[in-house]
Amino acid sequence: MVTSATVRIVRAYMNLTQSELARRMSVSPGSVSAVESGTNRVTPEFAKKFKRAVGITDTVLIDIQYLQTIIAE
Repeated sequence: MVTSATVRIVRAYMNLTQSELARRMSVSPGSVSAVESGTNRVTPEFAKKFKRAVGITDTVLIDIQYLQTIIAE
């Protein structure tokens, strides 16, 4: 599952700007910003484009979410 936090973490890890990620996803930079800030929810289409743009699998997403829960504790 792609969350706003996941988008921020993966984008930062890959050293991408919001504009660079948006270009890879073929969406507007405002869309990426709105998802990251929580203004917009992650839609299934956004999640699909995000995963393709950064080359991430569902298995890696699960690992990231697990690490987020550990850090939050």
